[in-house]
Amino acid sequence: MNVIAFASLPFGLRGGTYRIATPLGPIDVHVSDLRFTPFVTITSRPELAQRIPDGGLGEGLTTYTWYDHPFVLRVLFGRNVASLGSINSSATIAEPLTDEAILRDQRALSGVYQALSERALAALNNLIAVVRHKARLHHVSDLRREDIEITVRRDDGAVVREDPLHRELVQKEAMQSERFDLSRMTPAWYDELARSLAREEPVGLAEDLLIEAERALQQRFPRQAIATCHTAIEAGTCALLTRAMLRRGCSDDEIDLTLSTKSLVSKLASLLRTYTGFSLRNDQRDLWNAFNRLNDLRNDIVHRGRTPDDEDAQFAIHVTRQLLNWLDVIYQRNAASLA
Repeated sequence: MNVIAFASLPFGLRGGTYRIATPLGPIDVHVSDLRFTPFVTITSRPELAQRIPDGGLGEGLTTYTWYDHPFVLRVLFGRNVASLGSINSSATIAEPLTDEAILRDQRALSGVYQALSERALAALNNLIAVVRHKARLHHVSDLRREDIEITVRRDDGAVVREDPLHRELVQKEAMQSERFDLSRMTPAWYDELARSLAREEPVGLAEDLLIEAERALQQRFPRQAIATCHTAIEAGTCALLTRAMLRRGCSDDEIDLTLSTKSLVSKLASLLRTYTGFSLRNDQRDLWNAFNRLNDLRNDIVHRGRTPDDEDAQFAIHVTRQLLNWLDVIYQRNAASLA
């Protein structure tokens, strides 16, 4: 009896066993050769479906290939046949289940599933990170729990226990897809959309960086998310200070020298007070304390190699969003005072 973690990889590798170092110890990952796995095939002659080559490429076939996490998808068209499938390698991690009594204890079995999912994610995402770096597959994302199927199987491969989270995770994924339909948003949301579109700079660099931080967290890169949050705050603060200093008649050289020699902490405190009349330290004490926690977290990651978790990144994104909103309020008030 074995507990099996199975996942599709977002690329094709040579088949074999790869030993991967993780913080939880070395883990053996069994990787299959790349092959075309049909999801759906339409044909007027059933035997044609059996003749599709392993890689989905062959004489008389026209193909189109694209990446859609966690699969590399391929659609092929031939005479009297069309098929959609994946061309990934797959990865399997198998661990023996020595105590079959666990199958009758739901809490103990859940613990086994949780422990294996943590080990599998650590190993598979290490594999993906190294391949992404070596092959320059910059658009390839890490796997999440919903991308891994964990089952209990007999030695002959027969399934004894299905993945208990599979249905829940599929529903969650479907809800994520429905977010792209914005036609049902409220009138207030569309009013805010219209106001943003009417602004000269509806989305600045800082706001774009915050989106990058959110995407990094979604793809399970908390370090990058936190570092990007810090850069987003820097960009938003410098943009506001540049506008304010230009209104005061400062030259470009003076602005560049001031912004390049002052820390972000100084910019949010004394420089903002001097050029806008507001100071994060004096006017928003709770947000100032939260920013300092974010700043310390970023320094621990960049300078001391700390490995943050998702909660750290969620905190950083929340603080960054609040701080950018506060900077926008200052901008609006300064603009109103000059009108």
